[in-house]
Amino acid sequence: MQNLEELFTEGQFKFMDDDFEGAVAIFSEIIEKDPSFGKAYQARAIARLRLGDGDAAIEDIDMAIKCEPENPKFHYHKGAILLKQEVLDQAMESLSNAIDIDPSYAAAYMLRGHIFERVGDEESASADTSKAMNLRREQTKNSQVVDF
Repeated sequence: MQNLEELFTEGQFKFMDDDFEGAVAIFSEIIEKDPSFGKAYQARAIARLRLGDGDAAIEDIDMAIKCEPENPKFHYHKGAILLKQEVLDQAMESLSNAIDIDPSYAAAYMLRGHIFERVGDEESASADTSKAMNLRREQTKNSQVVDF
């Protein structure tokens, strides 16, 4: 049996090559072998979204969250999927869940700020966008390596 992480990498390559059907097939194989492999549900959700199946994408991302409820990336991706489907209130809720789990998740603030802007809440949009930019600046500063 092929290592599931290696198989997952193979699925990611299919995804990067825009072979979303091939990626779905590989991620489905992983899920068959290990139904608790949350990353496979997440990846399959995104591939299914690219194939235009938003309902299946939501089912998959919900399964990923069920596998790992404290994974902020899964909540972030649910918010992104819901945004694409124009379900803004639920998208905002999912992004807020991601932020509650990881208050330093800059991308979640940025996307939630975008939703606030779309619903006309400029003050909240500005606050989230500013928070995202400050977090990115801080994270970039902390990761810089200076060689002398």
